[in-house]
Amino acid sequence: MKWLSIMTVICTLLIIIGCAEFSEEEQVLDNLAVTEGSVIDVAATSDETLANGCLMGEVYIASEDTCTLPLNCDNDASCVARGDELVIMLEEEYGSLIAEESVSTDLEGIYELYVYEIDNEEEMILTDDDVTDEDMNYHAELWFDFAWLIPETERQGINQFIVFESGDTLAYVQQHDDSGQYWTLGMNEENIELASETMITYLHEYAHYLSLKDGEQNMGVELDACENVLIEDEGCFFEDAYLVSFYEQFWNPTSEDIDDYVSDYATSSVSEDFAESFAHFVLTTRPVELATIVDEKVEFFYDWPYFVELRAHILTRVATWLVRAVE
Repeated sequence: MKWLSIMTVICTLLIIIGCAEFSEEEQVLDNLAVTEGSVIDVAATSDETLANGCLMGEVYIASEDTCTLPLNCDNDASCVARGDELVIMLEEEYGSLIAEESVSTDLEGIYELYVYEIDNEEEMILTDDDVTDEDMNYHAELWFDFAWLIPETERQGINQFIVFESGDTLAYVQQHDDSGQYWTLGMNEENIELASETMITYLHEYAHYLSLKDGEQNMGVELDACENVLIEDEGCFFEDAYLVSFYEQFWNPTSEDIDDYVSDYATSSVSEDFAESFAHFVLTTRPVELATIVDEKVEFFYDWPYFVELRAHILTRVATWLVRAVE
């Protein structure tokens, strides 16, 4: 079995996606205002952090070989505030973070090229496929492009990575075991989308994993024997599942008004609506007032402290991901 530590390709990845183009005077914090309560301290950036490819003002997560902005939130209110602060700062630099829709998925239009096992603990990809070292390095970069945005502890169930060819689909997630515990991330070998499309698509696909994984669905029963909550075309879900709450609030009955959805893609099913709404939740500030159904769908996620803290963590990574992905 061939294996490759993702840590061995990070320097190549940083050069490819633009890190090398920034001088010390053009680091990420030059365009991100520091507000009272932030823990960003440019002077405190260590030589070790900089040596590992981070920019001034970033912190280095050694276990993931990833650079993020600092985060100091320990309750719902502070995590919401920090998340909103980051969104505002990023919008000032890049414009709207939701200007693009997620790239839709068509599993019938893909051709699998390579299958990798993901060791999340070691941040390593492994395969028995016949793949050149050059291609394997590139595929590790593709995986790391997704993994950068999502904390390692929150993607443990995604342990398979498939590289495919497709003219339309950028990425997908799907279960690859009967229990729903283990998941596959598929990614187009030719990543030709804009950074904004790529980012929102990654978050959209990750939301599918969050809402459909083991513990959310009851994978141990046939649909016709479901004694939990059966959502048509989706599955048998436990009563406290995120998708059940979303379904009961927004899809029972289903609205036919396009203005009730964050995007056209969201109208296709409740799971797509959930995924699109989650991406908007992460990438926009909290609604000031609930004037529309869209506002209510975004606000939905603030009912869970888990989502609020996860949003803040993801946004610290979005900031360091974007500064490298956008030239």
